[in-house]
Amino acid sequence: MKSGKLLYFLITVTLTFACAMGDLSTGYSIGTPTAKMTDFPDDTLLSTHTPTPTPAVLFSTPEALPFPAWVTDFSDPILSALDGRRPDFHDEFTSLNRGWFYFIPGSRRGPFYAHLQEGTLIMQLPAENENKDYWVYNPKLIRKNFVLNFDFQFEETQPEDTVRVQFDQTIDRSVALDLSKNQTWALHWGSRDNWQSQTGTFDYLAPERITILIVMHGEQCAVYLNDDPLTYLDNCRTDATVRSSPWAVTFHMLADPGHIAAASIDNLRLWDLDKIPNLAAPQ
Repeated sequence: MKSGKLLYFLITVTLTFACAMGDLSTGYSIGTPTAKMTDFPDDTLLSTHTPTPTPAVLFSTPEALPFPAWVTDFSDPILSALDGRRPDFHDEFTSLNRGWFYFIPGSRRGPFYAHLQEGTLIMQLPAENENKDYWVYNPKLIRKNFVLNFDFQFEETQPEDTVRVQFDQTIDRSVALDLSKNQTWALHWGSRDNWQSQTGTFDYLAPERITILIVMHGEQCAVYLNDDPLTYLDNCRTDATVRSSPWAVTFHMLADPGHIAAASIDNLRLWDLDKIPNLAAPQ
């Protein structure tokens, strides 16, 4: 009797264990992962991290923003020739007046010594002045072919007020660059009775200083503003002539009457290109 019960017990245990093994085999087959061991679940930080693309601006090249051809062909050789060369005239306006004068057109008085203040040359039209123009000049700036570099700053002015630097070839022909506080510029050339002009805009945030560089060689002229090429003319002058007058080169403060208009000039440098040996003539 006991042996029968024992046999029955062994059969029952064997069947139960066989069923259990069958369930485990089926579950293992269904649950086998198909992903590789290097894969990560979708909800982990690593699965959502992707490389950040490098901004395209980091790979910008001069070809993307090419300089005008005149920079390479005209002004670059001239400016390279000035590298390490002392200017022929340099004034930081930190000492006595070095030959700067002013006068107001139409007035029988003058010229007078121009006003220096805090290391700058001051151009100013007082509010009660009926004239619209104020001139400052220095005969030492008169050259036929040259590079002129200086800083200027608008002082107490209105948006339409303008600073002009003018180079006279004759009594009626000149080249002039205008910069207005309203962020417009104009380059004039030819007969003053019928000036031809180029115009444009520039960035300006008062009261910052603006650096101007002007190159004149032969019949060609180039202008840089804050070290960036601004404009160029291949026929701004009929030839490299200069008016026979102490004020053949003038700085102007242009403004309508009724308000104070002032600007300052600093760190002025001039190189005489005719004194540089082996400087190629402009093409």
